[in-house]
Amino acid sequence: MKMQSRFSTLLSVVFSLTLLSCGGGSSGSNSVNSSSGGRSNTAGQAQGVYEGTTSNGLTFNAMVLPSDVFYAVYGNLVGSVLYICGMATGQGASNNGDYSASENDFDYCGGRAAVLSGNVTATYSTGVSMNGSITENGNTETFNATVPPSSQFNFGTAASVSAVSGSWNGTLTDGESATVNIDSLGNMSGTSSGGCSFSGTIKPDSSNKNFFDVSVTLGSSPCATPNQSSSGIGVDYRLSDGVTTQLIAGVSSGSSFGIVFAAQR
Repeated sequence: MKMQSRFSTLLSVVFSLTLLSCGGGSSGSNSVNSSSGGRSNTAGQAQGVYEGTTSNGLTFNAMVLPSDVFYAVYGNLVGSVLYICGMATGQGASNNGDYSASENDFDYCGGRAAVLSGNVTATYSTGVSMNGSITENGNTETFNATVPPSSQFNFGTAASVSAVSGSWNGTLTDGESATVNIDSLGNMSGTSSGGCSFSGTIKPDSSNKNFFDVSVTLGSSPCATPNQSSSGIGVDYRLSDGVTTQLIAGVSSGSSFGIVFAAQR
């Protein structure tokens, strides 16, 4: 997976953007999850934000939700701004230091539009680090990641709609620009430069962690996938200049559609 990204001083999940489901509240109970190979799954132990590097020298940023769903976004960092060109996401399972997941990777890098599938296998130290490998189409990369300081991004603080309400001008991973408007209740509408209109919601997750649940429904043609509904997550954070705020939201619908919106103001 091309994880060539960085949430500037913060994260991306993994990003990633990176999405398969919108992840719900946390759970501290043990359950059996198919991603864990039938082992007891202690959901939520691996939750948090991670940033690091892969064995081919690229950087990545990821978020594991309380539900063990993960998102990772990747792209190019210019100054303090992350220009995202792809997202990977999947349902995982945490098991006392072990994390595994099946994932879809929506790759728009270099002008391509490909969906890759694969698996993540990792070990984690809660609130400290995650290390492992990701395999897609027979190719395997290893990665090492750590949790950024809470002064950069506090995962344990609930997200707030008031922080993201208003107008945002940004870009999509398919290369188009887009304008998104969010009202005080978290209702969202937008239009891309290609003429695709969309609407949806962005609401703080019920876990009180620092991310939003995002749902989007595309309009009719010329949207590439007319009337497609999808869900995912969003995050906002302050860039290293201490002034500019970046909003990143990624949504997907199974393996058929996945896209990320990134904007600054």
